Amino acid sequence: MQQLRANIFLLVAILISLVSCAPKPTKKVPEEFLSGQNHFHRVCANCHGADALGKQTKAPGLIDTDYLSENFSDEEIYKQIVDGSEKMPSQRNKVSDSEINEIIKYLRYSQKVANLVVDEDELEDNNDQ
Repeated sequence: MQQLRANIFLLVAILISLVSCAPKPTKKVPEEFLSGQNHFHRVCANCHGADALGKQTKAPGLIDTDYLSENFSDEEIYKQIVDGSEKMPSQRNKVSDSEINEIIKYLRYSQKVANLVVDEDELEDNNDQ
């Protein structure tokens, strides 16, 4: 019994240390986006960086014109999170549908306040594909 308690304690300590390793948010967001920010930093920030900005991470920053809704729809973000891709494993076992929707809402808010603008040439290139 004592060995079981020691193993449980060790497991809890490992889990706490893993969670605490995720980059913490540096930007304040309105209350309505806080849930998405928290879910993003729990699941996505290790790869996409604090506040989805990338910077020396293994995955791209998402506060970028490439990921604005004109170039990468909410449905595509959802599908990427659920199904993964060649470069990104599925995160389905880490987030629920409602948490994914909150993450998308947070990302769209963060992109908006970053004042990102899609170049007209970029839009034409995407429409031609």
